Amino acid sequence: MRALIATDLSEASLAAVDAVTSCNPVDFSGIVLVHAVDLDLYTAGGTVPAVLELAEESLGSIAEDLRAAGFEVEVRAEVGPAVEVIERVAAEENADLVVMSNLGKGAVTGRLLGSTAERLATAGKLPVLIERVREDAGKWCRIADHHPFGKVLIGADLTDSLQGQLVVVGNLPGLGEVRVVHVTDPGTDADLVTGELAAQASHRLPGVRVETALRQGTDKAEELLAEAAEWGASVIVVSPRSHGILHRALWGSTARTVALQSLVPVLFVPLGDGV
Repeated sequence: MRALIATDLSEASLAAVDAVTSCNPVDFSGIVLVHAVDLDLYTAGGTVPAVLELAEESLGSIAEDLRAAGFEVEVRAEVGPAVEVIERVAAEENADLVVMSNLGKGAVTGRLLGSTAERLATAGKLPVLIERVREDAGKWCRIADHHPFGKVLIGADLTDSLQGQLVVVGNLPGLGEVRVVHVTDPGTDADLVTGELAAQASHRLPGVRVETALRQGTDKAEELLAEAAEWGASVIVVSPRSHGILHRALWGSTARTVALQSLVPVLFVPLGDGV
């Protein structure tokens, strides 16, 4: 799997790179480091060539460390809005996954999630892995210290989205255990639901240890987060729904709540035809 790591070069966003270089590295077949020079954000002065040169130098330094760790790395500093740059470079570099941090410049809570990551996740083109970071004694680091794909929890809604989720999860490097969870209203036939989940998972993930579970409750995000904590998930997989001008209302429910409150990385799998 080829990963595109998007960064605004802040210390908080660079913590996402640690998902690759930590003591439990992800065996990506290739990495593309991307920084978007959004002219609207560079009004404090400086010319575009100078900003690009500085960005390329910074990315080059990060790339050297990744290459020393054995990864094949490409560097791209491009002018344009972040979402447009990431989508274009991902297509040009044949990336399979976008990786980014939940925080960016200034570490303003929700800034990145509320803009770039949200728009990418609802665009329906590529899976987006949001790494969770925090500040500890003046330094930024990942909240999780284990392999992000060791224990994968999938939030399933029994629609076609589950098929797409299983396809993406099946391609994750270093995949360990998988738990497929469906949250439903009280009174649902648990055996019927878990049987359907197990049938789909076993078909798409042969040879992988897969468990299924049903949780009953009215707050899907709360139940998914509780299941993730109880099981010890290393990542939560959800599929945000997006349709035109309604995307914010739809994104603002289960998927966004999970993204904002999860203590482990969140992997968004689009519902588009590309999955």
